[in-house]
Amino acid sequence: MSDLDANGGVMENDGAAVAETESAKRSQILAGARRAFLANGYEGTSMSLIAREAGVSKGTLYVYFSNKEALFAAVTELQCHTQGGTAFEVLNEDGPASEILPAFGRHFVDFVLSEPACALRRLITAESGKFPELGHAFYENGPRRMKGQLAGYLKRRVEAGELDIPDTELAATQFIVLCKGEFDMLRQISVIETATPQRIGYTVDAAVRLFLDGYRAER
Repeated sequence: MSDLDANGGVMENDGAAVAETESAKRSQILAGARRAFLANGYEGTSMSLIAREAGVSKGTLYVYFSNKEALFAAVTELQCHTQGGTAFEVLNEDGPASEILPAFGRHFVDFVLSEPACALRRLITAESGKFPELGHAFYENGPRRMKGQLAGYLKRRVEAGELDIPDTELAATQFIVLCKGEFDMLRQISVIETATPQRIGYTVDAAVRLFLDGYRAER
């Protein structure tokens, strides 16, 4: 039963409960949509199928998402933010690059090699030729956001006098590519299922050394 204020109105805790319910429903829809997209592809997935997979009515589905493209973009955003969350958190710290970059690199490669991330990229690779909006949604919510976060961190280290980088966006791309090495390609074509923490660490540490040798500010 909702609490009432002195004037007989519903207090704010009732609004919070509604917001929590809506958030749970949205998460339920996104989970169902992800399963449907991965099982049937983008073209083979209809809003009706997503509604059935999510256990909601089609009308409820349209309350939260206007069309299939918007729903796919939301699935992509959630996937990238959930799986890549730790890597993003590392970049929010302001420690020296020699400490932050190795930690970021390890978390980033773990994310790239994870099954959920690989499954989503395979779907996008298979369907983006016919539906280029899928590639755009993935890029904006995943690689571009990650690169932007890293570029922001690098800019802060430039301002701190630790690094000398004329183009932090380019440098961020360079570091990401160095960390991925062959891992990303080999995982996508199923040559490897994963990589050991030791191998990931070895590759990332080499990337950090090369990166810092090129961009460390002269003292």
